[in-house]
Amino acid sequence: MSFSRVSLAALIFAISLLPAPAAHADDTQDSKWGAIAIDTKKAEKAPYYGVGGDDTEDAASETAMKNCKEAGGEQCKTIVTYEACGALAVDGKGTAGWGKAPTKKDAEMQALSGCKEDACQIVVSDCNTGN
Repeated sequence: MSFSRVSLAALIFAISLLPAPAAHADDTQDSKWGAIAIDTKKAEKAPYYGVGGDDTEDAASETAMKNCKEAGGEQCKTIVTYEACGALAVDGKGTAGWGKAPTKKDAEMQALSGCKEDACQIVVSDCNTGN
Protein backbone atom coordinates (compact mmCIF):
# COMPACT_ATOMS: atom_id res chain seq x y z
CA MET A 1 0.00 0.00 0.00
CA SER A 2 1.28 3.43 -0.88
CA PHE A 3 0.19 7.03 -1.10
CA SER A 4 1.72 10.10 -2.63
CA ARG A 5 1.53 13.87 -2.19
CA VAL A 6 1.97 16.45 -4.93
CA SER A 7 1.88 20.19 -5.00
CA LEU A 8 2.16 20.91 -8.72
CA ALA A 9 0.18 24.07 -9.23
CA ALA A 10 -1.42 23.01 -12.51
CA LEU A 11 -2.52 19.61 -11.22
CA ILE A 12 -3.85 20.91 -7.95
CA PHE A 13 -5.62 23.94 -9.33
CA ALA A 14 -7.23 21.80 -12.01
CA ILE A 15 -8.55 19.27 -9.49
CA SER A 16 -9.28 21.59 -6.60
CA LEU A 17 -12.62 22.87 -7.84
CA LEU A 18 -15.35 20.27 -7.52
CA PRO A 19 -17.57 18.65 -8.77
CA ALA A 20 -15.65 17.15 -11.64
CA PRO A 21 -17.07 15.83 -14.88
CA ALA A 22 -15.68 12.39 -15.52
CA ALA A 23 -15.63 9.52 -17.89
CA HIS A 24 -15.57 6.01 -16.49
CA ALA A 25 -14.97 2.78 -18.33
CA ASP A 26 -17.92 0.43 -17.87
CA ASP A 27 -15.67 -2.62 -17.79
CA THR A 28 -13.34 -1.47 -14.99
CA GLN A 29 -14.74 -3.88 -12.41
CA ASP A 30 -13.97 -6.90 -14.60
CA SER A 31 -10.40 -5.79 -15.34
CA LYS A 32 -7.11 -6.85 -13.76
CA TRP A 33 -5.75 -3.27 -13.65
CA GLY A 34 -7.44 0.07 -12.97
CA ALA A 35 -6.20 3.65 -13.40
CA ILE A 36 -7.25 7.22 -12.64
CA ALA A 37 -6.17 10.10 -14.91
CA ILE A 38 -6.70 13.85 -14.44
CA ASP A 39 -6.45 16.86 -16.75
CA THR A 40 -3.44 18.90 -15.63
CA LYS A 41 -3.94 21.82 -18.06
CA LYS A 42 -7.37 23.31 -17.63
CA ALA A 43 -8.01 25.22 -14.45
CA GLU A 44 -11.78 25.37 -14.67
CA LYS A 45 -14.55 25.23 -12.14
CA ALA A 46 -15.05 21.55 -12.98
CA PRO A 47 -11.78 19.72 -13.75
CA TYR A 48 -11.82 16.62 -15.89
CA TYR A 49 -10.76 13.10 -14.95
CA GLY A 50 -11.17 9.58 -16.25
CA VAL A 51 -11.15 6.09 -14.80
CA GLY A 52 -10.17 3.08 -16.85
CA GLY A 53 -9.55 -0.62 -16.53
CA ASP A 54 -7.91 -3.29 -18.65
CA ASP A 55 -5.83 -6.46 -18.52
CA THR A 56 -2.48 -4.62 -18.30
CA GLU A 57 -1.32 -1.57 -16.35
CA ASP A 58 -0.38 0.32 -19.52
CA ALA A 59 -3.73 -0.42 -21.18
CA ALA A 60 -5.65 0.67 -18.05
CA SER A 61 -3.66 3.92 -18.00
CA GLU A 62 -4.38 4.53 -21.69
CA THR A 63 -8.10 3.89 -21.10
CA ALA A 64 -8.18 6.32 -18.15
CA MET A 65 -6.44 9.01 -20.23
CA LYS A 66 -8.81 8.37 -23.15
CA ASN A 67 -11.82 8.69 -20.83
CA CYS A 68 -10.38 11.89 -19.32
CA LYS A 69 -10.02 13.38 -22.79
CA GLU A 70 -13.55 12.26 -23.74
CA ALA A 71 -14.81 14.10 -20.65
CA GLY A 72 -13.15 17.28 -21.99
CA GLY A 73 -9.62 17.11 -20.62
CA GLU A 74 -6.79 18.42 -22.79
CA GLN A 75 -3.62 17.26 -20.98
CA CYS A 76 -4.63 14.16 -19.11
CA LYS A 77 -2.08 12.36 -16.96
CA THR A 78 -2.40 9.07 -15.11
CA ILE A 79 -1.91 9.70 -11.40
CA VAL A 80 -2.46 6.19 -10.01
CA THR A 81 -2.73 2.63 -11.27
CA TYR A 82 -3.95 -0.26 -9.15
CA GLU A 83 -4.74 -3.96 -9.18
CA ALA A 84 -7.57 -3.68 -6.64
CA CYS A 85 -8.75 -0.17 -5.67
CA GLY A 86 -7.53 3.40 -6.21
CA ALA A 87 -8.63 6.85 -5.00
CA LEU A 88 -7.85 10.56 -5.40
CA ALA A 89 -8.39 13.30 -2.78
CA VAL A 90 -7.92 17.10 -3.00
CA ASP A 91 -8.28 20.03 -0.61
CA GLY A 92 -9.04 22.75 -3.17
CA LYS A 93 -6.05 24.82 -2.01
CA GLY A 94 -3.06 23.16 -3.65
CA THR A 95 -2.72 19.73 -2.05
CA ALA A 96 -3.67 16.33 -3.43
CA GLY A 97 -3.14 12.72 -2.46
CA TRP A 98 -3.89 9.35 -3.96
CA GLY A 99 -3.84 5.80 -2.76
CA LYS A 100 -4.17 2.22 -3.86
CA ALA A 101 -5.16 -0.70 -1.65
CA PRO A 102 -7.06 -3.99 -1.54
CA THR A 103 -10.30 -2.19 -0.53
CA LYS A 104 -11.96 1.06 -1.57
CA LYS A 105 -12.08 2.23 2.05
CA ASP A 106 -8.31 1.71 2.48
CA ALA A 107 -7.52 3.40 -0.85
CA GLU A 108 -9.65 6.40 0.17
CA MET A 109 -7.95 6.55 3.60
CA GLN A 110 -4.52 6.55 1.90
CA ALA A 111 -5.61 9.31 -0.51
CA LEU A 112 -6.84 11.44 2.39
CA SER A 113 -3.67 10.70 4.36
CA GLY A 114 -1.53 11.71 1.39
CA CYS A 115 -3.52 14.91 0.97
CA LYS A 116 -2.82 15.80 4.63
CA GLU A 117 -5.33 18.65 4.96
CA ASP A 118 -8.59 18.79 6.91
CA ALA A 119 -10.41 20.14 3.88
CA CYS A 120 -9.43 17.17 1.67
CA GLN A 121 -12.24 15.29 -0.03
CA ILE A 122 -12.31 12.17 -2.17
CA VAL A 123 -12.76 13.20 -5.81
CA VAL A 124 -13.00 9.66 -7.18
CA SER A 125 -12.47 6.12 -5.99
CA ASP A 126 -12.76 2.89 -7.96
CA CYS A 127 -12.21 -0.84 -7.60
CA ASN A 128 -11.66 -3.32 -10.39
CA THR A 129 -12.58 -6.29 -8.19
CA GLY A 130 -15.46 -6.92 -5.81
CA ASN A 131 -13.75 -4.86 -3.08
